Amino acid sequence: MKYLSAIRARIRQVLKDEFAEGVDLEWEDDELDIYIDDCLQEISERSPYKAVEVKTTIANSRILDLSDIENLLWIEKLEYPTGNDPGDFRNFIEIDAETIEIDTTLDPSAGGSGTLTGTVTFTKGSATVTGSGTDFDGELEAGYHIKKSTSSRWYRIYSVDSDTQVTLAEPSRDTGADTEDATQYCYETVYVYCAKLHELTEDSSTLKPQHERLLIQGVSGRAAISKSRELINAINVGGAGTPSNMQAWGINQLTLYREGLRRIEETRTYREYPKS
Repeated sequence: MKYLSAIRARIRQVLKDEFAEGVDLEWEDDELDIYIDDCLQEISERSPYKAVEVKTTIANSRILDLSDIENLLWIEKLEYPTGNDPGDFRNFIEIDAETIEIDTTLDPSAGGSGTLTGTVTFTKGSATVTGSGTDFDGELEAGYHIKKSTSSRWYRIYSVDSDTQVTLAEPSRDTGADTEDATQYCYETVYVYCAKLHELTEDSSTLKPQHERLLIQGVSGRAAISKSRELINAINVGGAGTPSNMQAWGINQLTLYREGLRRIEETRTYREYPKS
């Protein structure tokens, strides 16, 4: 998995724009980042990042507010109540761009959140969460969800083992001790299965290897075509054919990129779940 700096470096290798002492780079990072954002959008629309967002319920309301879900493309299905095997999947009714209704006859209860007493420590790759000065027995139950105060990811509690230890239903992706009296918990939840834009930053990425290869092709092609246009009316020190050669190479890269987008495009299908 490559993060943003590594992706930029690979793009520069493809463009033969690697750093050399005393020689200016042809493309600034900000310029490449514009092309990266454009290509990420196109890749995401065809092969999105699949995520499960956790929302808390409101007493006697089937309405869910989605405004805090970043980079949301579309919703596939809901699960409510959560934690059953097999899952209780639901359809939804779209109210507006940020609001949906759970398609169910059940009446949700208040699933609002609170904060846990003491200091809670998560370990990346482990389902065991430990506490210091905590009251897990008194504040949590199996099926509740907790999350680190600095994270957006909720974890379902599989079991409460003691006042100072709980076991999650999945390995944690977070690590380290949370701020004292700050770890959040919630009761009744809805799982929102959704498609989102891919993320690429200096310390995180949701891209698969095939996405990375496509991204590098698409950005390289766009960068080359843009530069060839600049060179057409400039003094050409590389020979009269340099701008057209660069443009042709860029067009070829974009052709390969477009073919790759077609290969990764996923067919969107919807299943109708019985209302209950």
